[in-house]
Parts: sequence; C-alpha cells; structure tokens
Amino acid sequence: MTARDHALRKGLVMVGPPRSSAGAGEVGALRLLLTAQALSQLGFRLLGLAMPILATTTLHASAFEVSAVAACQTAAFLVVGLPAGVWVDRMRKRTVMVACDLGRAVALGSIPVAWTLGTLDVLHLCAVSLVTGVLTVFFDVAEQSYLPHVVGGDRLVTANARLTGVEEVAGVVGPSAGGLLIQVVSAPLAIVATAFGYVWSAVCVALIRRPEPLPPRKDRPQLLRGIAEGVRLVTRDALLRPIVLCSTTLTLFWSMSYAMLLVLLARDLAVPATTVGLLLTAGSLGGVLATLVVRRLIDAVGDATAVKYSVACGAPLTLLAALVQPGWRLGLVSVSLFGLGAALVVYNVAQVSFRQRAVPPDRLGRVNAAVRFFAWGARPVGSLCGGVLAEVFGARGAVLTGAVGTSLAFLWLFLSPLRRLRTLPTGTPAGEPLAAT
Repeated sequence: MTARDHALRKGLVMVGPPRSSAGAGEVGALRLLLTAQALSQLGFRLLGLAMPILATTTLHASAFEVSAVAACQTAAFLVVGLPAGVWVDRMRKRTVMVACDLGRAVALGSIPVAWTLGTLDVLHLCAVSLVTGVLTVFFDVAEQSYLPHVVGGDRLVTANARLTGVEEVAGVVGPSAGGLLIQVVSAPLAIVATAFGYVWSAVCVALIRRPEPLPPRKDRPQLLRGIAEGVRLVTRDALLRPIVLCSTTLTLFWSMSYAMLLVLLARDLAVPATTVGLLLTAGSLGGVLATLVVRRLIDAVGDATAVKYSVACGAPLTLLAALVQPGWRLGLVSVSLFGLGAALVVYNVAQVSFRQRAVPPDRLGRVNAAVRFFAWGARPVGSLCGGVLAEVFGARGAVLTGAVGTSLAFLWLFLSPLRRLRTLPTGTPAGEPLAAT
C-alpha cells in the first residue's frame, strides 16, 4: 500500500489547485514575485538587526525593553492573524501586497525623522514595530495565497524553493550589510534602506500581470465563520495539526533565544555590530545551500520524511549558541545558525508546499492565517519570555532555555501519523474537504 493510499484510508483527503504548464507570462510573473520577495526580505533582515541594536545602543534600553520591541514586531499575528485570512480571501491578493509594502515604508520612515528631531524613544519603536507587524501579517498571508495563482499546483515545490532561496540570499546579505550600515551611518539611518526596499518591492508586485477575479459577493466568507473554519481545518486535520504544533514550538522557544542572543553579543560580550551581522549571516548561508538541494532531497526521501528529520537534526544545534564566548567560540553562533537555517529551509519548503496544494484555493487565505496565528503568534510571547528570563538569569540563561525547547520541537511530528508516512498526500478530486480526526 502506498503512503497516499494509507493516508486516504485514514481520511486524509486533500484538494489542490489545478495543474498548469509554465508559460512566458507565468515565468515573468514569478520572476517579479521573486524580485519583490528579495527586496522585501532584504529590508526585513536589515530591520531585524537594526531595531534591537538601535534600542540597545542608541536608546540604551534594558533587556526587557529590547524584548518588548521584538515582541511588537510580531504581536500582530496574535491580534489580527485570524481575521486577516478572512479579509485576504475577500480581496485581490496583489493589491493587498502592494498596499502593505507602501504602508511599511511610510511607518519606518518616521524613525529617522524622530531621531533627527530628538524625539525617538522605545515607545516610538514599539509603535512602528506594531504597525509594520500588522502590515506584514496581511502581506505574508496574501503572498502565500497568491503563489498558487501565479505558478499553478504542479510547480509549487519548485516555486517555494526559489522563493525560499531569495529569502536566504537576502538573509546572507542583510545582516552583514545591515551591520556595516549601522556602524557607518547609525541604526536610525540604516532603517531608511529598509523603507526603500519595501517601496521597490511594491513596484515589482504592481507590475505582475496575473489578475485575480474577486470572489462573488455571495461566496465571500463571513468574518467569524471564516475564522472558525480556518482554525478548524488546521487543528482537526491529522497532518496539519502536528506540523503547526511543531512550528509553534520552534517559533516560541527560538524567539526566546534569538532576541537575547543579540543582547548577549552586543551588550554582554561587546561584539561590534559588523561582527554581529557577519555571525548572523551563517543561518541564511545554510539556508542558501539547502535551497540548492531541497527539491532533489524531497524527491529522494519523500516530503514527510523531509519534514520530520530536518527539524530533528537541525534544531538541537541551537544549544551551541548558549556556549558563545569571545574569541574562536564566537563561531559557535554561526555553526548553530547554519544548521538551523538549512534545516528550516527543507522543513518549510516541504510543509508549505503540502499546505498550498492540499487546501482549496478559496480557503487557503484562512488556513494560512490560522497557521501563522499559531506559529508566528508565538514569537512575541517567546520574545517577552526571553526578556523576563534575561532579567532573572541573564541573557545567556535565556538563550539556553530557548535552545532546549527548540531542540525538542520535533517530538510533535514523531508522535503523530506523520511518523508512518514517507510522502504526504497529493491532490484528489475537488469537492472533498480536509478530513478531521
């Protein structure tokens, strides 16, 4: 019995978007989407370094205040994460993405202005982080829901691998370039580069000529009913549920570690911003190398196997980050991030592609939003917990606690029906819902 037959006997019936062959228009649309993603991610990575360092060095914020800034960047996933999916399903995804890019650029532009006027404080950083976080929620949900419309169901793994590749390349360039910019022109002015990245991203998305029809008014989901349906599909499905639990655990504990790792390096060990940026590029370098082989790896071992063992092998390496010290042991951060970055690329390409082909297109926004509500909504909680732990046990203690939790996230996968599968179910005749257990 094949893995697919076994899954179908368990009631794991999936639906996917129609298959399509690649044409010139599709290739051009994907190229623009890749460019937009590269620009957006480059700005995002630079921002992820600049905001904590700005709070730590320029504003002399405490560890808890730094964690509060980090938490505000992702708190929107808890506040608007669920309704965002319903709203996105009511609108054209491309329009949502353009509006979000421009909104983020405007919000970030207020930081250098306030710094120039001498009014910049931690509260301002929190407010900007919250606004950009809300817009990021809508952008990410719209992008994941728009991709199947751009490339069709049969090229999702390849398209996701390429999108992940540009994200990881941006991750290599972003922290190192960000560290250099911060050291040369200061953190507030470095954020200007992030704003320009979002503007350019908006232009690229606007140039994509893959128009979407608006859903008929009678078919547009009601808010509360749509939220409930998205949560139900995610929490009751035998395969989606353990994946979401694993992602949420990873995000919760690694967020606890990551924000305080920056404090440990920049404040406690007095590592220069340029060096911090170079150390952080290792995670994205591992991701870049993983994107070169991820498609072949998934084809060789099966996507279910890739989902399980990528996390089981990569996440425990985060324990090395807690051992960082001046000198050669600074390299432990790079080794830790390199392994985790490579593992997460394999994990994300496999599980996101599965979700995009398994969920009916008219419900994909709600399901993507529900997944991000749980997985990304854990980030502000983890960041705040890391700040509390750092106040009591120091930044190193917070990093170690988060790494232990990150290392154990794979257990959700091995205690689920996924442990018996080599490949995840593919699309079946339309009209069948995701089955619940």
